[in-house]
Amino acid sequence: MGIPNMQPGYARHLAAQGNRVWRACHRAAWLLPALVLAWACSSSGCGLLNTPEPMQTLVPRTPERTPTGVPLPMPTGTPVPAGAPDTLAVWVTELVYPLQGGEATRVLEQQISAFEATHPGLTVQVWRKKPEGKGGMQDLLSKASAVAPDTLPDLVALDTGLLADLSRKGLVVPLEGLVAEATQADLYPFAIEAGTVDGHLVGLQFEVDSIEHAIYNPSKIAVPPLTWSEVLSSGATYIFPAAGQDGLVNDAFLIQYLSTGATLVDANGEPALDKQALTDVLAFYQTGIERGAILTDVLNYATVEACWPRYLQAEVMMTDITSNLYLTVRAGQVTAIPTRGGQATALSRGHAWALTTRDPGRQPLAVKLLEWLMHPANVAAWSQAAGRVPTRRAAFEQMTRDAYVTFMYDQLEHAVPYATSQTHQRIYRAMQGAIGDVLGKGVQPEVAAENVLQAVNQGRSP
Repeated sequence: MGIPNMQPGYARHLAAQGNRVWRACHRAAWLLPALVLAWACSSSGCGLLNTPEPMQTLVPRTPERTPTGVPLPMPTGTPVPAGAPDTLAVWVTELVYPLQGGEATRVLEQQISAFEATHPGLTVQVWRKKPEGKGGMQDLLSKASAVAPDTLPDLVALDTGLLADLSRKGLVVPLEGLVAEATQADLYPFAIEAGTVDGHLVGLQFEVDSIEHAIYNPSKIAVPPLTWSEVLSSGATYIFPAAGQDGLVNDAFLIQYLSTGATLVDANGEPALDKQALTDVLAFYQTGIERGAILTDVLNYATVEACWPRYLQAEVMMTDITSNLYLTVRAGQVTAIPTRGGQATALSRGHAWALTTRDPGRQPLAVKLLEWLMHPANVAAWSQAAGRVPTRRAAFEQMTRDAYVTFMYDQLEHAVPYATSQTHQRIYRAMQGAIGDVLGKGVQPEVAAENVLQAVNQGRSP
């Protein structure tokens, strides 16, 4: 894998970008035992190609230690034929290829080196990009396509929330007919949905940043409640974040709402909220607090991490938790978040590989690299190193089936992508306002639900 030197021009780009603060959940180590394929090779810095400049001298990597575990299957390949590209450019966000280096960086580098090894004459150049904002992945793809299309990469790894905008701008290539059907079929349904825009598959989600579920204290609860009625009648005490983040509703509320079968938007992307479902979730919150099943101060907690000390101090028997936090603490027994009818539901955020080259001479090799990185062994190895959850069922098959692996394998069947459009954000903001009205001001759930519909519909497209 080619890694550019940090010349003065590149240093200015790096200084301009700065270091983005990672979310705590992304720092958690993937602690699932006996996951195969612990490969490692050297870690190196990557330059930032934020404006078109000549390529710099490439620095070869030298393995730091002998890989351990079961050897990775090598990608099949032949020397790069005459006329085929001798380089592939890959852009990845810093969340996928950490600035600090570490195991996730080493694993990704090893996988790319293995691909290069079976394609003599090929160099894969990997460039880090900021996840968002000015100088971020979306910003650079948009600008480069307009002023310097020759500098666009062949393949990118980016947040699934960016796919819709990039697809509609023509910056990512539909994958139908390019990616093997077997690869697509092995992905969980939510991953296919996250990568599909206007009926076209434009991205392959390869990881889940973090997924929310619940844990309970088995010494206090013999059988975890799976429905609202069981929460209210079991004597269990329950805490979850209800304060929202940046004015947007927490996943805890969205999970409850979506578990009823209600929708957020229609086929045209316009709001399509279910007033009764909204009323029911708000009433559950209200009744749970009145009966002492839900802690009275849930409106003070914005994250599951903030709720954690209350559970740890045995002040509550049950709490919501993310996969990243659970893998760090390994406390309590996991269970699905209790919902109205007991339907398990989860929300997924993550990153996808997308094809950006439209050159028919470059696409076959770029797709071959994409499928190699999506190989179950590679997805599993990188997930282990990065502390993420894989999106391929076959990746889970390579893990030792402890209780948590079995739980997550099933939980992902019930996951849905977290949507980030402006319409969705308007809905999330109105929902959070309703929670504050019911729990903080005593507004009745039905009135608060009606207020949500009115607030959302005011911004509806004509």
